[in-house]
Amino acid sequence: MTKISTRFSLRKWLAAKTFEIFNGGSFSQGLYGEIRQPLNGVSLMGIKLSPDSLFTVFRNHGDVFACIRELKENVGSQGYLWVNAADPNKDPEAAQVKVAETALNYGRSFRALKNKIIQFQQISGTAFLLILRSAGDRSKILGFDVIDSRTLSVVTDDYGTILKWIQRVKGITQVYEPGDVLVFKQHDDPNNPVFGLSPLEPIIWETRTDLSAMISNYAFFTNDATPGAQYILEEGLTEAQQDKIVDDIKRQLQGPENRNKSIAVKGVKEIKVLQIAQKDMEYNLMRKFTTEKVCAAFGVPKAILNYTDGVNYSNGENQTQKFWEGTIDPLQDLLAEFVNNEVLPVLGVKGIKLEFNSKAFNDKAWDEASSRADVEHGILTINEAREKRGASTFDPKTYGEFVDKPLIWNGLGVRPLDDIGIDTNPDGTPAILSEDQATKEIERIKRIADKNQRSQVPAQKSFNMKDLHALADEILRA
Repeated sequence: MTKISTRFSLRKWLAAKTFEIFNGGSFSQGLYGEIRQPLNGVSLMGIKLSPDSLFTVFRNHGDVFACIRELKENVGSQGYLWVNAADPNKDPEAAQVKVAETALNYGRSFRALKNKIIQFQQISGTAFLLILRSAGDRSKILGFDVIDSRTLSVVTDDYGTILKWIQRVKGITQVYEPGDVLVFKQHDDPNNPVFGLSPLEPIIWETRTDLSAMISNYAFFTNDATPGAQYILEEGLTEAQQDKIVDDIKRQLQGPENRNKSIAVKGVKEIKVLQIAQKDMEYNLMRKFTTEKVCAAFGVPKAILNYTDGVNYSNGENQTQKFWEGTIDPLQDLLAEFVNNEVLPVLGVKGIKLEFNSKAFNDKAWDEASSRADVEHGILTINEAREKRGASTFDPKTYGEFVDKPLIWNGLGVRPLDDIGIDTNPDGTPAILSEDQATKEIERIKRIADKNQRSQVPAQKSFNMKDLHALADEILRA
């Protein structure tokens, strides 16, 4: 970033009816002063947060870090493809694909750029994409990079129209035109629609409380044998003797390895313990509660973060599927729209569009039952069903021609469709019938089936009295 003079320009841009707004209309820079409220309590109304506080939570809170890691790594993890915008059945134009790929992979891979966009958007609510132009030819676009949202502010008019972008880094100011920065967000900030709303904002107090509890827990074990206490020394000790006693206490008691250790210290007359004992159960419950709220805010099931309570074989796959359907698919669709509607037009690419692949979830038991039913009803042949399951097909020369013919299964056994009077197409599939024709065919099949069933029952000859007399007469004549 080069240092530029803003003496005359800022005076013009910040004139009447223009406003410089820092990232997030609900943010301000005085978080410490805002939470240092009088003893009568902290009012949540009007409390504002700085973007820095959100990044601090991300860097230090394990659940927040893990949720954002899962989001950025899963979005686009199944790959992507370029599609012809006018006709998806046609191949995309190779020249346009090359232009898009070159810009999106400039300086780093598209995967790295995608991860950075998702990370900043999930932390601060907005990802700002800077258009990188050639120094010699400003009309030539080289690629894109993500600006740290903590350094960026925007100048707007009364109606929210963006006039300028201003970036400040270590005393250096850089001004960008409205068209130099692209904005990616998932949820609008209700206080300022220029920016997005971070998922961290609704849970910022729970996560900050959790961090404070973890620091307190660390201090408890680090200073386990030297609890908050008042040491009353004997009278008449010199300052050097007092310092030596304090050093001896620290040396012999400090640290978890000295827990529950007893010592005798010369010069200490009395010890008054001031600390309140730690409540492990309350700490664990608070941690669990915070984890649940963090996962809910980011739309990431606890099982994805390897929390296994209540997770088993039967519901684990369902939680992963819900994570994709409810969180990843919408987020990567939103990112694809951003690339197609914002990024590609900047490059002058209009004939193609980006599509991310979704993750396929297969129920093996259901798929097997479905293919079995398809074979039994003549919808699929045996070989088609085996191919659908990923198994090798049967050779008709070895297993017979019926492996490639639709079959009908009933109580009598299995018959090819041709044998029971249903006309088939050249490929062996049943011909399409009208509703009346189908009804007649079903009735005809039933009659044939009933006839076949009767023909398979052995005939039993019955005799009456006349037959017996006739038979007797015939025997006597013989």
